[in-house]
Amino acid sequence: MNNLIDTHFHLDYYRNHKEVYNGINKLKQYTLCVTNQPEVFESCIDIYKTTKYIKFALGYNPKITKGIVFNKKSFLRNLDKTKYIGEVGLDFNNRYKNMKSSQIENFNFICEQASEHNKLMTVHCNKAEQELYGIIKRNNNKKVILHWYSGNLFWIEKFLELGCYFSINANMVKSKKRIQCIKSMPLDKLLIESDGPFSRINRRKFTYDKLHQVYDDLENLLEEKNLKNIIYNNFKKLISQ
Repeated sequence: MNNLIDTHFHLDYYRNHKEVYNGINKLKQYTLCVTNQPEVFESCIDIYKTTKYIKFALGYNPKITKGIVFNKKSFLRNLDKTKYIGEVGLDFNNRYKNMKSSQIENFNFICEQASEHNKLMTVHCNKAEQELYGIIKRNNNKKVILHWYSGNLFWIEKFLELGCYFSINANMVKSKKRIQCIKSMPLDKLLIESDGPFSRINRRKFTYDKLHQVYDDLENLLEEKNLKNIIYNNFKKLISQ
């Protein structure tokens, strides 16, 4: 067992997803496979069984709000089939901010359900820190991972007050803007993600066999030799809450 954990991975975005699925299980990497809508989650669990190393998260990505209506019935129908929710959240970038009210309504509904049923959420946030913070606080969500966080130091402190965790990927470690934020995050609130296939390792699309490189890069940045065990214990503590 190598104890490597990937808290945010898009299995369905790989053309060779069957090969990837088998490879992750063979390497014994704990991987949370997020989905962008409830119907995709249904397809994933129909095709692949959940294993010790691969879990599927029920999601609705805020970026698809304009083109695909959130199917609440499908979401509720599948809620008891997983302990994990993701990818969900808010995105107020120029391309999506005209759907701001719908995003807020959908995310609030998801947070209500996650809180009521004690689900872990991996959350997308882009230029929506204040609204996202308010919804999480109001719903008293206790198991929240902020994925590929792009906000400032002020909001890091605010989210830490709520007990949120932060998942770090290869792109973040190489970004001068993100390094300061990463170094401000407490070690006991850090997790690792790949966001594969949307992140890059050595300028190439992330592949599951390169997860160790994300650990190595963050370990070098933080000068922390015990990072693998820290991440493992952080995730174990989070899911046990």
